[in-house]
Amino acid sequence: MKQFRCRPDTHSYNTLIHALCRVGNFAKARSILQQMELPGFRCPPDTFTYSILISSYCRHGILTGCWKATRRRIYEAGRLFRLMLFRKLVPDVVTYNALIDGCCKTLRMERALELFDDMKRSGVVPNRVTYGCFVSYYCAVNEIDKGVEMLREMQRLGDGVASSSLYTPIIHALCEAGRVVEACGFLVELVEGGSMPREYTYGLVCDARPGRVVCSRMVMVMVMGCTRELRMGYGIGIGK
Repeated sequence: MKQFRCRPDTHSYNTLIHALCRVGNFAKARSILQQMELPGFRCPPDTFTYSILISSYCRHGILTGCWKATRRRIYEAGRLFRLMLFRKLVPDVVTYNALIDGCCKTLRMERALELFDDMKRSGVVPNRVTYGCFVSYYCAVNEIDKGVEMLREMQRLGDGVASSSLYTPIIHALCEAGRVVEACGFLVELVEGGSMPREYTYGLVCDARPGRVVCSRMVMVMVMGCTRELRMGYGIGIGK
């Protein structure tokens, strides 16, 4: 850009930071952020700048597979979040979702709920991804009813449309807990809401025990009562 006498703007720096984070070069990305934070710098960081770094720290921290490294990256993401607030920048839903997801996956549920409450107080509307973080956590730790409560809250407030990504953890947890009939009910609800279950989701219910025969019959009735498109998707013959 300098060669062609083009002056970079904040968007240019954000693109560069995003590219560095994608390849795991956080040291260089932080160096650019520190340059942008200098007093009088013509391209100051914005909400998106911090959101890129926060979401990248959380995502890469979880992917390391090392508990200590993961906690360190999540801590660094939290520090950037506090710095963002200090600079009077307003976090968006992407920023909150990244932090909540990181906290849920490192078992810091108390902090995740604090962020969730702060999010709503700040006027940032949670979306399907936000609720999905909590649903996945509660189902993973066998607190299925709390996961269902989060799903119902999202539906009641109209903060998003529940899809297979939200129903699948609940259905999986219910099948693991032997609550197969309830799992069938959620599968029916998913289809009635206009979503097509993934093959994995459908297989969870059909293969669950005990109650396999009863559940399989319920699923077949449900599928045969669905739309033509869904039945064709499962390869079920359609009568005239």
